[in-house]
Amino acid sequence: MKLPDFKDFESFNELRKKIGTEELGYFELFDPAIHLTGSERSALEDPGMLLKADGLRVLPDKTLAIKNSRVLAYIPDEIWYRNHREYPSYHLAWCSQLEAQLVEHPVLEYLVTTKISDDYKLLKIRGSGEVSLSEHGLVVCKHCLHTLRYRDYDEFRNRRRGYSQKVLNEFSLKGFYRFYQQYPLSFAKSTLTEKTERDEKKSVLD
Repeated sequence: MKLPDFKDFESFNELRKKIGTEELGYFELFDPAIHLTGSERSALEDPGMLLKADGLRVLPDKTLAIKNSRVLAYIPDEIWYRNHREYPSYHLAWCSQLEAQLVEHPVLEYLVTTKISDDYKLLKIRGSGEVSLSEHGLVVCKHCLHTLRYRDYDEFRNRRRGYSQKVLNEFSLKGFYRFYQQYPLSFAKSTLTEKTERDEKKSVLD
């Protein structure tokens, strides 16, 4: 049986006009090679997956993803931050720091997660040798914000240092994912949908 071309089906087009729908829509067949399975989504939510940096997917806008979901990534070892005298931070984009770490420490593993929280799990080793996972507050990587030019953040321009520091201090993951949809990422969006999303993001950022 041959289905009618609904783009030329008058009754369908009249209905679209009545409900104010401009797009024809789309759908995607589930493919576990590009779409997260239920078990993968659960694992990414809590506590996450261990991956090397080169196992991360880098989207065209430089944000990080696993299959069809944006993710954040961080080194889950408290000793790493102590040795490097850094405060624990998470990455949202393929930034200069991630790139340098891949070159210098190619086997370094990151905990990759979709969890939105104030605290994330870090591996702690006590003086007695006891190993445990503890919740710890993390901050966003400023190099990532610079890479994305998030809210016009710039870590190098002295004239905007006060403004950029305000963006950094007020950063929230929930706000970030309002600009960059976390899940699901679609691979079948129409050109009109992508243009609308770009215009909306530009409007919010402006």
